Amino acid sequence: MVQDLRWNRSAKPVVDVRPGRALQALGELLRRPDLDPFSLFDAALELLIRQFMVDHAMIARLSEGHLDTFWWVAAGSGAKEPVEVQEGLRLCERVLREPSGCLALGTVFPGEGGPWLRAYAGTVLREGGRSIGTLAILHGQPYAFCDGDLEFIRSVAGLLGRALEIENLRYQLQVAQDTIALSTAVAQDSALEGTFTGLPNGRFLEVWMKGHMHHARRQKESLAVAIWEWTDSSVSADSIRRVAEGLRGDDLLVELTPRRFLLLLPQATREGARFLLDRIRPELGEPVIGATMWQHDRDDLLLNAAMRRAEQARREALQAGEAMGWKAPTLVMLE
Repeated sequence: MVQDLRWNRSAKPVVDVRPGRALQALGELLRRPDLDPFSLFDAALELLIRQFMVDHAMIARLSEGHLDTFWWVAAGSGAKEPVEVQEGLRLCERVLREPSGCLALGTVFPGEGGPWLRAYAGTVLREGGRSIGTLAILHGQPYAFCDGDLEFIRSVAGLLGRALEIENLRYQLQVAQDTIALSTAVAQDSALEGTFTGLPNGRFLEVWMKGHMHHARRQKESLAVAIWEWTDSSVSADSIRRVAEGLRGDDLLVELTPRRFLLLLPQATREGARFLLDRIRPELGEPVIGATMWQHDRDDLLLNAAMRRAEQARREALQAGEAMGWKAPTLVMLE
């Protein structure tokens, strides 16, 4: 479901967003035994956008001494992290230095934020008394904030701090489980390499997905998926290994069978992936390639849907006599 939360200041909000009732609903969500922190993050940020009628709401988290965008919601549709959110990070860092732990700027000057950002309000997120990040709203026009506005944002931050603590514990547990799974896989099954090239095989892919895909969805990362195969044996294993050696460190080339390969490109755009595939295709003997983009908000973590789309794109390209085919995810709009 894709929601568009945008409206002008004279319009009536889409839903009932009276502060008391909205905060009560967030509190009830937090108390659920099967709490999904991501649902709470979305609900809280959407509440802020509707309450203040601003363009963006975001959560930034401290990681190794640096603030990074952790979660955001835009008033308009779109899955990619907008540049406007990145412009707010400098002011989020300033919030952490404020003695009061909060900051409201009804007019943001270009030197303080970025060319787009004109209004900002944020507060510190805390976990057990320790600052772990910030919660903020951003707008492209000046905004007249009042003390009650900051108190409302602090109330939401208090709820999110508890959810972040739960989510962080779950994430640490997931990382530990994935590490154990990888160690167990290596100890119990040394056949993690393809028989033809010695590159990672399907067994390795299963372990890789356990460790990577949960993080990719959590961070709303993009992932390009490409599949190809050969009908003859004209391409040598050395040629394929040379292609693998030229990839980025996070990229993964998998030998599904001696004649069928899968390439995963984390944090790649469609344009960037297509450029790379066009470049390596001659080195691979000019196979017909099918590709797609994995969608963090609708595709499964085992890549089943994305791989089916890539294979369908490959077959359609093969039938059309084309070198490469792309298959976009189907966007289902629910009214």
